[in-house]
Amino acid sequence: MSLDCGRKPEHPEETHANSTQTEDHPCIAWSGLSRKIPVLVFHAETVVSKGGEFRDIGERYNLAFKIVRTESRLVRSILSSHGFHEVHPNSNDFNLMWTGIHLKPYLLRGLQDFQKVNHFPRSYELTRKDRLYKNIQRMQQVHGFKRFHIIPQSFILPSEYQEFCSCAKDKGPWIIKPVASSRGRGIYLVSSPNQIPMDENILVSRYINNPLLIDDFKFDVRLYVLVTSYEPLIIYLYEEGLARFATVKYDHAAKNIKNQFMHLTNYSVNKKSSDYVSCDDPEVEDYGNKWSMSAMLRYLKQEGKDTALLMGQVEDLVIKAVLSAEQQIATACKMYVPHRNNCFELYGFDVLIDSNLKPWLLEVNLSPSLACDAPLDLKIKASMISDMFSLVGEFCPLTPWARSTEYVGAAQHPLSLRIKNGLRYWCCLPCIAPLRSAVKATLSSFPLQLKVLRKIKEENERRGGFIRIFPTPETWELYSGYLEYKTSMNCMLATSRGFVELRESQLSPSSARMAFSSYLHRVQMRLLAESRGNGSSAWPERDDDQMELVVRFLKRAASNLQQDLRVALPSRRLPLADRRRILSHQLGEFIHCYNKETEQMVKKMERLAEEERCVNPDVFQEFVEEASESDLEEVLTFYTHKNKSASVFLGTGCTNAKSGVASSGRTSQRTVEGTSRQGERDSDALRLLGIREKKVCNGKGWLPFSTLPPCVFIQCAMPWVRC
Repeated sequence: MSLDCGRKPEHPEETHANSTQTEDHPCIAWSGLSRKIPVLVFHAETVVSKGGEFRDIGERYNLAFKIVRTESRLVRSILSSHGFHEVHPNSNDFNLMWTGIHLKPYLLRGLQDFQKVNHFPRSYELTRKDRLYKNIQRMQQVHGFKRFHIIPQSFILPSEYQEFCSCAKDKGPWIIKPVASSRGRGIYLVSSPNQIPMDENILVSRYINNPLLIDDFKFDVRLYVLVTSYEPLIIYLYEEGLARFATVKYDHAAKNIKNQFMHLTNYSVNKKSSDYVSCDDPEVEDYGNKWSMSAMLRYLKQEGKDTALLMGQVEDLVIKAVLSAEQQIATACKMYVPHRNNCFELYGFDVLIDSNLKPWLLEVNLSPSLACDAPLDLKIKASMISDMFSLVGEFCPLTPWARSTEYVGAAQHPLSLRIKNGLRYWCCLPCIAPLRSAVKATLSSFPLQLKVLRKIKEENERRGGFIRIFPTPETWELYSGYLEYKTSMNCMLATSRGFVELRESQLSPSSARMAFSSYLHRVQMRLLAESRGNGSSAWPERDDDQMELVVRFLKRAASNLQQDLRVALPSRRLPLADRRRILSHQLGEFIHCYNKETEQMVKKMERLAEEERCVNPDVFQEFVEEASESDLEEVLTFYTHKNKSASVFLGTGCTNAKSGVASSGRTSQRTVEGTSRQGERDSDALRLLGIREKKVCNGKGWLPFSTLPPCVFIQCAMPWVRC
C-alpha cells in the first residue's frame, strides 16, 4: 500500500504555520550539525493520556508499523498513541516492524533506508542458550577462563556427555534447560546425572546454591540491554530493571530440589503460586514478588553491600556477553542488512547474584516480555520502550527545509519520480519537494566515519534512561582487546579525543577539488544515462530552463579556468536526448580541464605545512571512489560551511579575468569578478552560476541563493537528473 504525503497547502502561509508548529512540537527533537533534522520523540505518558498533540506528527506523515509473530500491547499502544497506524503483517509499507522471531535474509535485504526492525541477523548467537554458552566458552579459551567466567559451568548434552560425566562426580545439584526455550518452560533441577534424559538437546549448568537472598527469598534481576549497532558496536543499559522473587523461602536441602517456586524466579512460573504477592501501587517499588531494580539496590546498600561494585560487575558481564557474539552478528549485518540504521535490538538479560555479590549470567532473551500485569511493569516498561524508540530515532528524518522553507511550486514537481515508494514521503514536508534532493539532512563532515559518529553522538543525546556502557573511554580501554570484528569506527567512537581529532582535521584544497570533480563526474554519468533512455519529457519547458541553468553554471565555472573552454547551450530544436548528450560532453570537457589544474595545485602544495593536518589523501581518494553522489554533496557542503567559502573548488575568477559571459538571454553581459569577498557564504558559487536574481522563500521572505550550500545550485539547475 502506497501512502501519500497528506493534503498540500494552497497558500504559503498555511505551510509556514505548519512548519512553525512542527518546530515547536513536543514530539520533535532537532538534530544534525545545524539542528535541522527532526527526530520523533516518544513520551511514555501517552499510554495513559492519549493526548491529540502526540498523535499529530505520526498522523500527518502517515507513519506505519506492523507486528509480526508476537503480541505486544505496550508497543502497539505507544506507537498508536504517537500517530502510527498498524498495517497487515504481510505489508511492505511500514516504517517499523516489531517481530518476535528472527528475520529471514531475503526480508532483511529488502529493507528500505527508512525502515527499522527490532532484531539483528543471527542474534540467536546471543539468545540461544547453547550458542551463548559456546561463544563465551570460545572467549574463555582465547582470553583466559577467569576473564570470561560470567556463566556457571555448563555442558551441552548429549554432545558433551562424557565431559559432563567427568565433572558430575562432584555433588550437584544441576539445572536443566532446553536450549531454545523461555519463561521458565522445561527447566528443572537434578542431583544426579542419571536423572538427565539423553534424547533431546539440553543445556546442563551447575546450580548456584548460594544465591543472595532478600528476606530469605531468592531473586534474579531482569536487565534491559539495547544494541543500536554492531559496526561499530554500541551497547546501552537501561537505568531501571526488575527484581523478580521466588514465592517460597529458599532452602538448599535436597528434599526441596523439585520445588520450582523456591528455586526458579521466573515471573511466568511464580505467578501460578498461591503465595504470589502483587502490588497495585506503581509508586511502591519494594513490595511483593516484583521490585524495581533501584529499590533492590537501595535495600542492598542499606544492608552494607557495595552496590557500585556490583553494578560495575553487572556492566562487565553485559559487555562481555555481547562481545562474545559480536563477530558473528556484525558479519551477518554486513552480508544481509542494506542500510546501517535498519536494525536495533532490545535484549532481556537475566542475572543472578550470589552471596559473594558476584553476578552470573543465566540467559539472554530474544524478545523480553513487555507484558504489564502490574502497575510497576507499566511504569518501567512504558518509559523504557519510549526512550528506546526516541534513541534509535530517525522515524521522522524531515529535511532541513522543513524549518525554513515555504511551499515552492510543488504542483509542477514530479513527486512520483522522486519517490520510489509513496511511504517514503512521510519523511518530507510538502513545502520542500522541489529541493528535497538538493540539500542533505545536515552539513555533516566529509568522512563516512565522522558522519556515523555524529549520528551516534546525537543518538546518545536522546538516550533518556539508557546509559551507554560501551564504548566509553573507560570501557574501551578495558574491552577493546576482546573485539573480534574491528573497524576504524570502533576506535574513533571510543574516546571524545578521537572524535575531536576527526572534527579538527580538515579537507585540503586539493582534496576538496577532487571531491567536486568526482561529484560532477557522477552528474555527467547520470546525464549520459538519461540521454540513452526515453527522450520524451512530461515537463519540456522546465527541462529547457534547467539546461540553461546548467550551461550558465558551466560558463561561469569555465571562466575561472586557466584554459579557455567554450560552453554553449544546445539548440532547443534538437531532441531532448541529444541535448543531454551534448551537455554531458561539455561537462566532461570541463572536468578534464579542471582535473589538470587540480594536479598542478597538488604539486604546488605538496610540501606546505597546512597540508600536514589534513586528511590522508590516499585514504580520501579511496573514500571518493566509493562515495555516493549524496556523500560527496555532504563533503562539499561541510567544506563550504567550515571554511565560509567554496572558492577552492568552485573558483573565484581566473587571473585572466574573462568576461562577457551572459547570465541569461534577458540580462546584459557581466564581467566575472577576479576575487571573491571572503566570509560571504557561497558568494563564489553565486557568481559562478550567474543566477543572482534567483531566490527561494523561507517563510519570512525571499532569500537569495547565496544563502544555500554550493551543491544546491547544481541540484536546482538539474534536479531532473536525480529522478
